[in-house]
Amino acid sequence: MKKAVLMMLLLSLGSWVIAQNNRITGNVLSSLSGIASFEVWRYNDNNLKQKLLIPASKPGEGRLKTATAIWQYTISSVQQMKDGALQFEVKFKLERGTEQSASVAVNFNFSDWSTGNYVLIPGVVYDGNRFPMLKSGYMPPYPSYMYFDKNLPLTFSHDPGLALHRHEPSKIELLTWSTATPGIGFLSKEKKRGFIVLTGPKTKLGVSALTVEESNDRSKATFSVTAPGVRKNIAGFGDFRESHDRAHNWKQGEEVTVQLYVYVFAARNMADFLNTWMNKRKALLGQTPQYYVAPMSAIFKYSKQLMDKGHFHDAPYASIYFPEGNDTRFQLGWVGGMMDSYPMLSLNDSLHLYRAANTIDFVVNRMQGKSGYFYGIIDNGKTFVPERGLPAALKPKYPLIVSSAMVRKNADGLFWFCKQFMLYKALNHSGDIKPSWEAAAKKLAWAFVRTWKKNKDLGQYVDPESGEVLVFNSTAGAVAPAGLVLAAKYFNEPAFLSCAKKIAQSYYHRFTETLGLTGGNCGDISQDADSESAFELLESFMALYWATDDPQWLSKAKVQAALCSTWTTSYNYEFPLGSDLRSFNAHSVGAVWASAQNKHAAPGICTASGDYLFKLYRATGETKYAQLLRDIVNGHTEEVELPGRATVSTGVKDRTRGTKWGSSMERVQTSDAEGDDGIGRLYSGDNGWTVLNGMLMSLELPGIYVQTDKNKMFVFDQVKVKKTKNDKGMITLSINNPTPFDAVVSIFAETSGAAKRPLGYTAFLKWKKVKVKAGKTIEVEL
Repeated sequence: MKKAVLMMLLLSLGSWVIAQNNRITGNVLSSLSGIASFEVWRYNDNNLKQKLLIPASKPGEGRLKTATAIWQYTISSVQQMKDGALQFEVKFKLERGTEQSASVAVNFNFSDWSTGNYVLIPGVVYDGNRFPMLKSGYMPPYPSYMYFDKNLPLTFSHDPGLALHRHEPSKIELLTWSTATPGIGFLSKEKKRGFIVLTGPKTKLGVSALTVEESNDRSKATFSVTAPGVRKNIAGFGDFRESHDRAHNWKQGEEVTVQLYVYVFAARNMADFLNTWMNKRKALLGQTPQYYVAPMSAIFKYSKQLMDKGHFHDAPYASIYFPEGNDTRFQLGWVGGMMDSYPMLSLNDSLHLYRAANTIDFVVNRMQGKSGYFYGIIDNGKTFVPERGLPAALKPKYPLIVSSAMVRKNADGLFWFCKQFMLYKALNHSGDIKPSWEAAAKKLAWAFVRTWKKNKDLGQYVDPESGEVLVFNSTAGAVAPAGLVLAAKYFNEPAFLSCAKKIAQSYYHRFTETLGLTGGNCGDISQDADSESAFELLESFMALYWATDDPQWLSKAKVQAALCSTWTTSYNYEFPLGSDLRSFNAHSVGAVWASAQNKHAAPGICTASGDYLFKLYRATGETKYAQLLRDIVNGHTEEVELPGRATVSTGVKDRTRGTKWGSSMERVQTSDAEGDDGIGRLYSGDNGWTVLNGMLMSLELPGIYVQTDKNKMFVFDQVKVKKTKNDKGMITLSINNPTPFDAVVSIFAETSGAAKRPLGYTAFLKWKKVKVKAGKTIEVEL
């Protein structure tokens, strides 16, 4: 039996051994014109100088004899899944002799290759990153040709990518620690087939590498997993530097085992490919256990204290919440400006009602341009800071363009204006909503409508005074449809909803469905693929589902959520000894990667609770969306500094160590993109947006979700729950709090019928709350 499975493996890998009594099924590499090979790669320092093929000697084995050594590979531990996926190990052994500076490689070689194939390395490479690139480092300045061009191609910073033109070197080489999931995949749009290979993050020789290389004529491509990984160059934040990677010096008898999971599958389109990736991303390394650090209510408690003490300032010009903790610069949206007032408003007391109102007043009275768009940055309450100012060469031609603002920040602004208006009403404070606030929000909504009607594109940067789009393309306005949906409901304006539908349809078709990416949403990148736009577009699809009850938006949301999963770390990286993250046993699963330019993960989504993933789970019943969200919640909780748990201040040597309660930082760095000493490093202080998204998760997600007429329960909070039902149908929850912090746990209980109705934006106000002391257990009847 074992031999038969091994033969099947060899067939599925398109091996050289022909088995007459077996037929190749559709779920094999041959359907993609692919075969596997096993090699020894020789290096001179970090320069690859020779590849030696280890030829097959018999089924499942190969042997190579050189002048100085004898190499062998053996395939073992074969498991064939019901869907045809194969999990196995390849053991390489140096039987005799020695070998200096060498790595071993498992290659998947594809002929009949097409540059139209979609290539994914999660968290860093999307559509092969085969786009024009600006080679000027971090947040490179935009050249003149990028302005006012409606046909501007999507333009990235200098990221790892496949070449645009034939006969140019076309190669990507990354270590597994640079990915959200150690693996590579591609979609053949012509053959309607997908390929996924997953591997372990490292072997006993160190971190492994993932390589994609195309032939000069682009007719062939090879996907390789190598151990140990050796790169010529290290990808930084929009730049490259030479690596110090070195291969292994082998002694006689040494061996190394490479874990692999290979899946070839039918994929009619991008939706099929992305959904399959989401389903398979943990297939090799498995689900991670639940950790118990702190309940959601403790995160909210200490973050709220930090926001009041460290982010609210009585500046000479305004008493408001500053997203970045200083009282000189205010940024709208993105990193928290006029978003952080939302959880404070939810406290519903006179102090926080006053402070939230002041913050909204400041934005309305000081930051809106004549067009309706807002400036994105203001210093000292009076000086606007251009975000992509015109190059000097263009200023004489466009004398009326005086500044620029991110479309993303304006989209955030509209969405959070309306969310706060809805929260004011739900808290019975409708009278506190000033007419000037409503007028400003409505004017902003009409600005988006006008821009869409004129250009069929919202662009990436606009002039707040004229409303002209300065830089086109990207999905910088990914959450604009959600903002327009809420504005349509609030102002009873059908034109806003109509426009929202058109923008969302366009984004889905142009980007998610066609390119398998969204991007240009972060304030410090070019138009690179990024996670923030992926999650914000999911927000928009779920907003449209809420407003219309149209299932098409639910279908699009499922594909978008799958794209979001590619940005979310799926495994626990082992941080190095002595690193900050290792010092408190941090887990990386659930950390969200930033962008193709900014190669790091962070705790939480920038900037949202991710409640749309909960709404998607509730609407579809598919647990994978709740699991993804719970990973993100856990990944954030890991990083928050709490009493008795130093995180951001773990490296501090004075008495302030362990006192920065509620703080978290936008770093879960598993790679050397920021230097060899950057792996696992934290910075002392806090990022306002990571603090904010923790508060939002605590507020907008139920700690426990139960469908009372079904055997369905999901726990997001870090408590242990057992559900029982008696003969009369009464449900009892036994809730144990294993953390050292007292908990206030929210419970959302409903019937499966009620779950078919889309969930509103202030539903959390009505959820049952129960108190559970640290280390204690209570019982709650529903």
